[in-house]
Amino acid sequence: MNRIRISIKTLLASSLALTFTCGLLLGTQSCSESINEGNFAIAKEQTILDFLSADTAQYSKIKYIFDNVRLGSKKEASVLSSVLSARGNYTVFIPTNAAVNKYVTSLLGAGKDVQDLNEEQKKLIAYSCIIDNGNESAFESPDFPTAGGAFSKSDLSDRSITCEEKTDNSSTGGTYFLINGKNKVLKTDVKLSNGLLHVMESVIAPSNQQVPDLIKETENMRIMGALLDATGWSNKLSGMHYDLQYENEEREQVWNLAQVSPFNIAQHRYLCYTGFVETDDVFQAAGIPAPVYDAATKTVTNTAAIVSALTAMCEAAYGTKAQGDLKNEDNAINRFVAYHFLKGKLAHNQFVQHFNEWGYKYGDMKNPQHTTYSIDVWDYFVTVGSDKTRSLIKVTQDAADRGLYLNRVCTYNVADNYKQTGVVQRGVKVLPTNVLNGKTYDNNAKNGYFYPIDKILILDETARNALGNERIRFDLSTMLPELLSYGCRTERKYTYFPKLNSPRADGTTGYFENILNESEDTRLLYLHAAHYGGTGWRDYQGDEFMVAGVYDFVLRLPPVPRADVYEIRMGMSNNSLRGMCQIYFGENPRNLLPEGLPLDMRQPQSDNDNIGWFADGKDASINSENDKNMRNHGYMKCPRIFTACDGKGDTDCRNYLIGPYACIRRIVTTKYMEPGKTYYMRFKSALDKSDSQFFSDYFELVPKSVFNGTEPEDQW
Repeated sequence: MNRIRISIKTLLASSLALTFTCGLLLGTQSCSESINEGNFAIAKEQTILDFLSADTAQYSKIKYIFDNVRLGSKKEASVLSSVLSARGNYTVFIPTNAAVNKYVTSLLGAGKDVQDLNEEQKKLIAYSCIIDNGNESAFESPDFPTAGGAFSKSDLSDRSITCEEKTDNSSTGGTYFLINGKNKVLKTDVKLSNGLLHVMESVIAPSNQQVPDLIKETENMRIMGALLDATGWSNKLSGMHYDLQYENEEREQVWNLAQVSPFNIAQHRYLCYTGFVETDDVFQAAGIPAPVYDAATKTVTNTAAIVSALTAMCEAAYGTKAQGDLKNEDNAINRFVAYHFLKGKLAHNQFVQHFNEWGYKYGDMKNPQHTTYSIDVWDYFVTVGSDKTRSLIKVTQDAADRGLYLNRVCTYNVADNYKQTGVVQRGVKVLPTNVLNGKTYDNNAKNGYFYPIDKILILDETARNALGNERIRFDLSTMLPELLSYGCRTERKYTYFPKLNSPRADGTTGYFENILNESEDTRLLYLHAAHYGGTGWRDYQGDEFMVAGVYDFVLRLPPVPRADVYEIRMGMSNNSLRGMCQIYFGENPRNLLPEGLPLDMRQPQSDNDNIGWFADGKDASINSENDKNMRNHGYMKCPRIFTACDGKGDTDCRNYLIGPYACIRRIVTTKYMEPGKTYYMRFKSALDKSDSQFFSDYFELVPKSVFNGTEPEDQW
């Protein structure tokens, strides 16, 4: 008998036609969804299904659900019980019979039982309590997030599961885990042959509401709820949370590139959002009147007074265009609301990536430790809005207090491993959960997340100057919200993002809205060092974005915070498998001008007079002259802030050679750029080679005050 491991997500992902009901993904298999159980290796030890079957007094209700929930929408599709009796690595948050009874009563009323649930309701329960860990170990309690962050892998409906550790204030004391802000774990780490089972006090059933509706139902976020309605953003942030046309097209499961490990083909394209929301008391502390809420109509009745109180502050930051027309995206109140939301779904522990920053010893590459951080880590994200109004937000995690802050400004000691020396602007703190009077409010919406913040978030002159006077280095992943929503960065999974076979109504066929005009042979790929244990990789934050084939595509750049001359740089890691690329820049994505000669990404750096790379020596003046010489050739060494992906955190990539290849930056161009304008870069293969690679990792937008300021730009 062939012994194979079949994962639930593999079965779901092999669907050719997909159906969404109750906001959950229900895969429909190609050919046949029934499982040939002869292909399963049944373990001798007790399986998850054996455990549930052996204790009917505690688990007969959830077993009934698993027996009746199928892997797809076809009648012949296999039930979840079939997989939970086979080999695998599954993390299951199992509700007791008492928990299921309580949930059914709350949903259907007294006297109802589990048999009275409809198919959608049963699927919600079943899909929400199982994580398929694939070839990796199931999550033990020491692996649980403890501060409100999400597990690195999602549930069967591709919804994130969050977790925090709470202190038990009862006489028993101790701590416990809370799942999705409200589901208490009664017992952890029941080890079985095909995974780990954790016993729950209540059923995990995440909300099927969208981000704006969930905000409006949160008792201490009434003001933002009213502003969402008044500006029209409530409707704009709602709707289909997935690309229906993408779901309806058939595609393979795996794509192969010569000399590279296989890529999983993205099976879904999610359209999600992440919000930062002031609680009502934060607004009131700033002089905004308290909301007057009518419970009968579920509306705030004094919205006009709230808007009036906010207007002066918002117009000082955003101007007076479209004054009084709140639904116009040029309006100051509208822009204020838009600045609170990003495209892409991000759990609290997913904004920044702790992986290979200087001094960070991560331990297990696939599940790095998050107990001890070395230096601050940050990234940049783009808010919602039109090309004229979208703006930049910086998200920083402080290594010392582990807090997450928006638009924070600190000083660092460049001579002491970039340790923080002071806080110039504290920024706005992002809290992982929203607790009011002992109740934790759900922030895990069907189409994203939202988080309470402790100060007014506004892109005023102070924030613009702060962002506009620093080196803006962004990982390409953070500029691709669909990638963030898909979860491959969190799961550290090689992924290929194909185009549609037929265009959408707007004429587009691409997976990413910020990657345009792709040629037929352009292949967009995401890679992470942890996927196959790439300990020698030299990628910023441990991952990279690769484009393969005879490629030609356009990248929409993030907006700049203020008008200035900017140096545009891209991170590079050359090797013999790369190709040669012509780069273009401009404001019209269909008419961009070339920037210099084609860039050969196969060139070695060592002993190459065209680049001028030399390892640093003991003489700082000679090192400085070498750096200047590299700049004259249009190159820079890579920043010192990240190291080789070896878990040690001390391999200086500035001076780290793999053969003749070093890690460098290419200075693409220097241009005057303004906020309110959109700029693009085009990358076109200069080789007719189907397996050539374009490497992309991070980009830098560096204002003149940094690259040509009174103080030399630091190496970090």
